[in-house]
Amino acid sequence: MSEYDKALKVLMKSPVTDEMIRFLTNCTLKVLPTPAQNYPTPPASPGCNRLPSLMSFVTRLVRHTNVYTSTLLTTVCYLNRLKCILPRDASGIPSTIHRIFLACLILSAKFHNDSSPLNKHWAKYTDGLFTVNDVNLMERQLVQLLNWDLRVTNDDLILDLRPLLEPIVDDIERTARHRRKLQRHPLRRNCAGAVPYEHQRNVSICSDLSSATLVESASNSSLRLDKEIWNHHGLELPTSLSSESLVDRSSWTLLENDFNQLLLQHGF
Repeated sequence: MSEYDKALKVLMKSPVTDEMIRFLTNCTLKVLPTPAQNYPTPPASPGCNRLPSLMSFVTRLVRHTNVYTSTLLTTVCYLNRLKCILPRDASGIPSTIHRIFLACLILSAKFHNDSSPLNKHWAKYTDGLFTVNDVNLMERQLVQLLNWDLRVTNDDLILDLRPLLEPIVDDIERTARHRRKLQRHPLRRNCAGAVPYEHQRNVSICSDLSSATLVESASNSSLRLDKEIWNHHGLELPTSLSSESLVDRSSWTLLENDFNQLLLQHGF
């Protein structure tokens, strides 16, 4: 899988952003490079006295429909196909560009989703800008222009959505380089060059074992030496010194003091 395929998956799972809406607006405006002639604006509802900007129109549709990111961005493929089909001198009325985007969005929603709004709902989402008959007409016209071929592949999406994919690809490559760097230097995986916890634990265990071995060795050596002294002088070995068990450093110090006092009492 290429980096762009990975980026496409990330993009399609992302929420709709203002950057996506601006990108869609620019792609729609490029479909008709010739400025629209000054035809009268289609009849509007009392609450919509003038034609909204294309970006406002797209934003309103996204808000009302809660459209999936994948459905929304697939309209770019239809827009670019339509751009290649239409003649260079194509033009229309001021609302033509709005019709083009709405028709592309409707086809994308119906073709790529098991359930999508009906045309009467789409007309309602336009806030009175278009009627149900307008929506039916623009849908039929677009299907005929696209020759009923609504299939979109991953290669089509990668080609048409490249400006949105490139930042994601850069992040993926940067993360991969950082991961490879960490694999070459395992100890750098921890912040501030910290030693891994497992390593610290092993060091502590080794240190404790070493200390215990030293204490045990010193204690046993001293105990054996004291036994030889007592036996040499024919004295009875105290019970506290007859045990082979290990004692800690503080206990051994007290035991050694008692031993010295016993020696003095017997004139040694």
